[in-house]
Amino acid sequence: MKLQKRVFKTKTFDRWAKKLLGDEALCRAAMEIEQGLFEADLGGGICKKRVAIAGMGKSGGTRTLVAKQHAAAIFFLLGREKSAPGADFSDAAVEAAKLIGANLQIQPISKLDQMKANGSLKEICNAQKDQ
Repeated sequence: MKLQKRVFKTKTFDRWAKKLLGDEALCRAAMEIEQGLFEADLGGGICKKRVAIAGMGKSGGTRTLVAKQHAAAIFFLLGREKSAPGADFSDAAVEAAKLIGANLQIQPISKLDQMKANGSLKEICNAQKDQ
């Protein structure tokens, strides 16, 4: 299946994910999200998606919060390792992701391209290119 949307990660998510998740794994996760395969719909276009760490599988991997409602893009916003202290994302983290996601999901592509150029977003997959 070919990816239908462009996929971005925020600068904060990129810093967190650097040593854990490769862009290829995130692109696969984005394709699954497009097919409706994610663990929880948190409202406001935000979903929780498990992403496997290479060699560990999804159950021992990471949890991510992803904005999925933009017509042409998916945004990885926040992540945590399953083994990190605490049961899951805090309510405050979910609310912050919802606010950031709501803002990103209403932006025109031209603004997303600007944000990519200034480094606040990093594009990891593009529906226009073969992945």
